[in-house]
Amino acid sequence: MMKIKGIKRGRTIELSEDVNIPDAQEVDVEIEMIQQMSNEEKSKKMKDFLEKLTDEDREKWAKIGEVLEKERQMDRQLQQQKINELQVCN
Repeated sequence: MMKIKGIKRGRTIELSEDVNIPDAQEVDVEIEMIQQMSNEEKSKKMKDFLEKLTDEDREKWAKIGEVLEKERQMDRQLQQQKINELQVCN
């Protein structure tokens, strides 16, 4: 048994991730509605989370942020290189 999230669109439920079952496989679906949080609720939860972080946790998060930013910069550079190459070819 697995549990994943999905979004209902008409009579179709779009799953948030791939599942390793064959197409046309019959499955049982149990529906639990998830309440959407307001922006105020999201902000409060984020504030509560951040307030509970230790200094060590904050340092780890900062390092993770630095790594992610470097990856984003490399991706942007690669995309720009591809655009430049396409422009040269045309």
